Amino acid sequence: MFHVKQSFLALFLILSTLCAKADCLWIIGEATPYGWDTDKATALLSAPDSREYNGTIYLKAGQDFKFMTVPDWGNPEYGAAPGASLVDGVISLSKGTDDSGYGKLQVAENGNYSITVNTDAMTATIVKSEYQDTEITMCSLFLVGSATAGGWDVMAGTPLYQNAGKPYEFNAENLSLEAGTFKIATALKGACSWNPEYWYFRDAAAENKIAKAQDGDIQWNIADKGKYSIEVNVIDNSIAITPDNSSSVSSVIGDSEQVNEYYTLTGVRVSAPKAGAYICKNGKTAKIIIIK
Repeated sequence: MFHVKQSFLALFLILSTLCAKADCLWIIGEATPYGWDTDKATALLSAPDSREYNGTIYLKAGQDFKFMTVPDWGNPEYGAAPGASLVDGVISLSKGTDDSGYGKLQVAENGNYSITVNTDAMTATIVKSEYQDTEITMCSLFLVGSATAGGWDVMAGTPLYQNAGKPYEFNAENLSLEAGTFKIATALKGACSWNPEYWYFRDAAAENKIAKAQDGDIQWNIADKGKYSIEVNVIDNSIAITPDNSSSVSSVIGDSEQVNEYYTLTGVRVSAPKAGAYICKNGKTAKIIIIK
């Protein structure tokens, strides 16, 4: 993936930004941890078929920010409605392009803010989060790879949603994954360049850890097609990939003449399993076992 021709990458980036990703709204501005850098812009997410976008991020007091429908200039954006101000955490919005038709948004104090943008009601709720222990720099993460529905199309990445109470955690439940691999994009536009700066990889030393910008394109492997829950913690750099037993593995014991193969619950093959839970494959069937 790191050897894609530059001409193809340029075309891909242009095509990717021609239309808005319906479940994303990007926040950008000097109030954010990454300023006006569209490559690093994080996305607030909405539920399917909803126009209410949510996320928690650190904002600097007295600095401008706005919301973009596409992480590039010259596309529809949202900002403060003319004459509107933040009252009790709520402000009216207007839609425009390139700073025309709306005003910039600001907060009065530094801190992590919980943000809800409703593009039907044209309002934004921007209130300080209860969590202030560390600065939150991302509102979402995205799974990208052959195991996901979007394959290696970065802009079609599968979202991991931020935990409102613990905004350093990102998760998704009941995900349909194929047998294959994936890694995790931190910002969609930047990730389109395949620059390791915008990716979490599987830690070379620990499969249940995420790592940034390490040597080697080390990915997570999903051994069996099925439903999975995934949770990522960007403070302790952990990842948990939990299969739905009813769909991801079979409860049928395989043919005893076949050789058993053992995998961790994240799909990594193990030659000599120790104590713990494993997926045991025997021929065409599989089951979860616990070794004590």
